[in-house]
Amino acid sequence: MTDTQTVSPTRMDEITVRLGDLGLAPENLRFQEPADDGVPQLAETVLAAGVLIPPIVRAGLKSEQAFMTLDGRRRRFSLLVLRDRGDIDDDYPVVCKLAASKAQQAAAIILPNAEVAPVHIADIIGAIGKLRKAKMDTAGIARALGYAELEIKRLEALSAVHPSVLKALRLGKLNLKQVRLFARMPDKKQQGELAETALDGHFHDYQLHQVINGSRLTIEDDRFGLVGMARYTAAGGRVESDLFAELADVLLDPGKLQDLWRERAAPFVEGFKQLGLAVYIGRDAGFRAPEGFETLPYVYPGDLTDETKAVLAAARQRVAQAARDLGGVDLAADDAALTIFPLLQAKMEVASAPLKRLALGAVILSPDGATGISAEFFAAPVSEELLDGAGDDLAGENGADEDDASGGQGNGARYGRSASDVEVPKADVDVEGSSHVLHETRTDVATRGLIRDLADNPAAALTALVAQLFKQLALQGGPGHEESALAINATGYRRGQTPAIGALDGDIRARLEARRVVYKASGLRPIAWVDGLAHGDKMALLAELTAITLNLREARTSNIRDSARAEAIELAQLCAADISAHWTPDPDYLAVHSKRQLLVLLDEMQLDDPRAKTLKKDELVVLVADAAAERQWAPQVLSWESTTVETQPPADEDQDQDDGDEALADDLTPGPAAPSPEVSVQHAA
Repeated sequence: MTDTQTVSPTRMDEITVRLGDLGLAPENLRFQEPADDGVPQLAETVLAAGVLIPPIVRAGLKSEQAFMTLDGRRRRFSLLVLRDRGDIDDDYPVVCKLAASKAQQAAAIILPNAEVAPVHIADIIGAIGKLRKAKMDTAGIARALGYAELEIKRLEALSAVHPSVLKALRLGKLNLKQVRLFARMPDKKQQGELAETALDGHFHDYQLHQVINGSRLTIEDDRFGLVGMARYTAAGGRVESDLFAELADVLLDPGKLQDLWRERAAPFVEGFKQLGLAVYIGRDAGFRAPEGFETLPYVYPGDLTDETKAVLAAARQRVAQAARDLGGVDLAADDAALTIFPLLQAKMEVASAPLKRLALGAVILSPDGATGISAEFFAAPVSEELLDGAGDDLAGENGADEDDASGGQGNGARYGRSASDVEVPKADVDVEGSSHVLHETRTDVATRGLIRDLADNPAAALTALVAQLFKQLALQGGPGHEESALAINATGYRRGQTPAIGALDGDIRARLEARRVVYKASGLRPIAWVDGLAHGDKMALLAELTAITLNLREARTSNIRDSARAEAIELAQLCAADISAHWTPDPDYLAVHSKRQLLVLLDEMQLDDPRAKTLKKDELVVLVADAAAERQWAPQVLSWESTTVETQPPADEDQDQDDGDEALADDLTPGPAAPSPEVSVQHAA
């Protein structure tokens, strides 16, 4: 047996070395590296608390300074920083450990670097929190550590987060920037819930940003550029700066900002009123036309005369020049309107240049971060007297598809004086909170659902087909192509490049493709082939062909097709339509919904899943799709039976016609008899 003896290491002597005699040994592991960016802060802590851990030195050789640092390179650098700025001098005493033997020197070079566990930032944050709990104030901690008070305040804010947040930081599930976002959340319970999702491995930044930025009004608001910080604070507006200097300053008085913006917009309101326009104020751009006015029509450049093209080109050049003049201008300056208004006036000239029979009648002014204020122009309505003599000019101005939109009946179908034989009820459609994309998608899917049900009910399809032909060929003033549910010009329903939904219109298209294959194999012409079908097959084919022409889609929330919806309700009742019998919401349909709207769908299904609010959108889409499939459920908004229809009482024809002509004729004359600048416009949902 071999005896193992433990040899006690020789302790290093503690000595005091003059700073001017303290060099850096070339065998130091980081001898070649320059001072890093953190050395100035270390110098502050050394100035405040001294050198807490003595450097380890060896005696210098002939060509070296008296003592050379083996461990403590950054501490020496920090002392040199203090010396260079005059806080200490070369005679400053530095307490060191002297490594006299080769073994001590080897240990000093290797062990302090190799056998040190790095301190995690979460531990530093936690330590600051303990100091605050020990009743040590912010200033005291800053003085003791040599940190700026702002840095200590930031660490204090981080130390106040939910313990699960720091746990996730320590485990690498969160980074420091994300923890700073948590520190801005006032609800500690909510912090803990979100931190748990990070610990579970499915946390995303947008969850925090939604909570923090949801209701924040910052200096990035489009109205702020025209108002400016000086004007806002002079009016008593309060500002809150972000503790971590990462987010934009928050404006705490939104009412003052709005009042100031309206005050700044007043010269523009007055300027456009003097130009004969009705002026409206909108919170942001993209409003539909104010009541009594019309959206400007699309003008095909090829239809413009050379003279009109020249006028339009000159107006566009003025817009470009005015935009260049505005570049670099302080939008908040008192005289900024003198530079901004020429740009808006040039844009007005661009809007009016291609118009023929129409005239500009209204403008909506909205905040704009780049130019201070933006303008959207609308046309005054055209009287029927003008329409009667407008001829081809007006047809060109209203677009090449006017005849198509009126079922091939020209302007007479839209503007004719004969009373319609078909009563068109007014649909009551709730589009509040719906985007145009969501509304179009809903009506698109609902159309496909009714196609499927109508195709399976030949009796209903036959009724629809005969009624449509009767309406177009025997009655007067019936709805045209765009206003009807059925398009009997043999146009199959499609929405751009959007593919068919397999269980809905896709099924019908597959049936028709199968019939096409059989027809081609028969060698017959269409009439002979159809005539040879059994009566049941003929009726089935009639139903499929009629159903595939259904078009009830509405591209915008402002484009409610009352007549088509009324027919859809009647067809749905005839078919006993139920879209959920064939299809339930799939990810493609659900993807255009917001998270809030997806959560509403879960509520409608009476599904209470605590995970739902913490899931990212893609995950929530899958959850809703799975829940709908499990329940064989589809939203009520896709059922045409859900639409409430109210029939408008017929008005006295002669009285209505005369009053309408006079009113429209009056509106053609531009004038300052416009709503005041205080009139707001509701944004199209």
